[in-house]
Amino acid sequence: MTNKPSHSYINIIFVVILLLGVVISGFIYHTGNQIADNTKGLLTQKLPTYDLLREFNNNLTEQERFLYEFYATEDEDKFINGYLNTKQQAQKELVELLEVFGDVPPIVTTKNRYEEFNKLTDLFIQNIRSDNTDWNMAREHLSQLSEVRLAVIPQIQQLIELTKDNVKKSENYIVRDLGTVNFFVIFYALATLFIVYSVVKAWKAYLVSSAANERLSLFPKRNPNPVISLDAKNTVTFCNPASDRVLKQLGKPIGQAEFLLAPNIESYQQVILDDENIDSLLFEYAIDDFYFQCEIHWLADQLQWDVHLNDITARKKVEKELEYRASHDPDTGLKKRYELERTVKELSANQVRFSLGLIELRSYGQLVSSSGLTTASHVVKEVGISIQDIISKLGDGTCEAYRIGEKSFALISTYYLKKGQIDSLVAQIEQKISYQEFHHQYQVKLDFGFSCYPEHGQNYTQLHINSMAALDKSARSDDKSYAVFDLELGAKLAHEQKLVNDLKLALVSEEFELYFQPQLSLQSQKVIGAEVLIRWFRDGNWVSPAEFIPLAESAGLIVELGDWILRTACEKAQHLISHGFNDLVVAVNISPVQFARPDFLNNVTEVLEITGLPAQNLELEITEGVIIYNEVETLETLKALKDLGVKLAIDDFGTGYSSLSYLKKFNIDKLKIDQSFVGHIASDSADKSIVKAIIELGRNLQLTLIAEGVEELEQLTVLQDMGCDEIQGYYFSRPLAEQDFIQFMQNYHVKP
Repeated sequence: MTNKPSHSYINIIFVVILLLGVVISGFIYHTGNQIADNTKGLLTQKLPTYDLLREFNNNLTEQERFLYEFYATEDEDKFINGYLNTKQQAQKELVELLEVFGDVPPIVTTKNRYEEFNKLTDLFIQNIRSDNTDWNMAREHLSQLSEVRLAVIPQIQQLIELTKDNVKKSENYIVRDLGTVNFFVIFYALATLFIVYSVVKAWKAYLVSSAANERLSLFPKRNPNPVISLDAKNTVTFCNPASDRVLKQLGKPIGQAEFLLAPNIESYQQVILDDENIDSLLFEYAIDDFYFQCEIHWLADQLQWDVHLNDITARKKVEKELEYRASHDPDTGLKKRYELERTVKELSANQVRFSLGLIELRSYGQLVSSSGLTTASHVVKEVGISIQDIISKLGDGTCEAYRIGEKSFALISTYYLKKGQIDSLVAQIEQKISYQEFHHQYQVKLDFGFSCYPEHGQNYTQLHINSMAALDKSARSDDKSYAVFDLELGAKLAHEQKLVNDLKLALVSEEFELYFQPQLSLQSQKVIGAEVLIRWFRDGNWVSPAEFIPLAESAGLIVELGDWILRTACEKAQHLISHGFNDLVVAVNISPVQFARPDFLNNVTEVLEITGLPAQNLELEITEGVIIYNEVETLETLKALKDLGVKLAIDDFGTGYSSLSYLKKFNIDKLKIDQSFVGHIASDSADKSIVKAIIELGRNLQLTLIAEGVEELEQLTVLQDMGCDEIQGYYFSRPLAEQDFIQFMQNYHVKP
């Protein structure tokens, strides 16, 4: 009886325990499912976020690498395929990261930086694709792209830390659920609780350890860059698969990651060990033809070094290519002007005696006009290569050539300081150049100008100016191809500079005068016009136009001076009309630079309107060069001038080197026979034949012919016999001041 209730009680207890066990087992099963779900979320969602962040960072780095390769090769086909794939992948990964993180500040900043990166990339690609690539801007874009990419790294690190926090929260949820299970298991039985608790505790430790180990193992294994671990004695304890790939590229034994380490890595390690405030360093080094960026970390708790390598070979090659392009002429391979300046500064600072030589192609303008700019550029390129070849074969390493302009070169010699040695150098270059035909058909002649340090200057500016003065002297000489700067040339240069300065002041104060040289019609024996000639009275003396006009051209003052002449000539011509000389035509010389200005036509029109001068009383004299170099624009301008009623004349006709076909295209009124042909027309049969041919040509084209420089009766007689229409020159009258000209006209009985 006693046992029965006890048995029943035991059965009840058993049933209760059994039911409680079933309930607790069900609860444990349910709670275990929650733990499993949290663990699955941890392994399938949160931990892969690390890989997603790493892949996004790597693709951003790949985009930058493709841009560097594009600068170096300009191979757009190769660039666009790889770059677009990488860009699309990065954009896809960024979208996934935005879905994972939402609008947290690091991902928003990363998105903004990436948009900035793409905008810079678009500007960069647009610049490279343009016909006139700005390489300085290209380098600036590359620098900015690197800065934007580096600015993304801290944001990605913050996202990694945020992911770590999410992982920790998942771990906390697992711990909470397990604690609940433990609480209910206590009610089941101490033994069961002990077993269940031990199992669950072991399972928890396993999950946490597995998650951490998997996360840590995936990072180095999947990293595309080498990751190496070293112990305190620099023995390799770990290297990832990427290390073997780089070793294979270097031709080193697979698995021997020590071959990837910097030769002087101990010195960087010592810096970290000596400074308690730093635990990592970033530096670059080279192995064979490869360049690496190394980031080394000291893990004090593990007595271990972590080494992260990044292959920057492509970037380094691009940097070197850009540096070469910035300092060397792409056509000839010669160094550019600023390299010349840098060399002169270095030699001057070290007080090394040297010579600076400037070299120019003579008659380059004729080459351009006759064969075109493209052909001329080919010729200059081949000349530069030949000069470099000649200099390099001297063999003593004391001379170096540079490309400093469209048609000009320079050389620095630390040996050729004496005249005889410069003679020898020029002779060697000229001898080899004279035997060559450039672009398969052209021979060239060079001009040289030299100055020496320290005799002729203490810096680049002084030496260059003095070398240019010597070069100009050489270019003006028919028998010498080079000149060396000397005191006489320096005095001439100083005089010309003083003259230019005075010329600027004279333009402001209008110190110039216009003289009139009468022009006589041989048929009517009447003065039909006058050419205005500028005169400058300076410091009590007359300055020859032959002296100051070229200086005005070289100093950029010829346009301002020409505008003054045109305006003043029209004012005085109107004044002459007021004296009754209604049919008198005033001829004004127009410089090619003045004529080429876009506002020249408007300027002429405005001057005529302001002065009130009838257009038919103005004759503009232009040279053949104006027509030759700008045929289309010139045709339009000349037609517009003719529509105004202005007369047109070709000055110094016969001295040019162009075809005469332009006379058929342009509506010219008059040809002026140059005085170089008229001077010996009575005694030189060749000059006489040339003048006769010009007159016959003019008559066939129904043009008026005027001969300038007529000083003798014999010249006048010959011109009359040939049928020349008009003359001007000292035989008839010298150039006259305005009042003298008016008196001359009145005495000559010109009918108003």
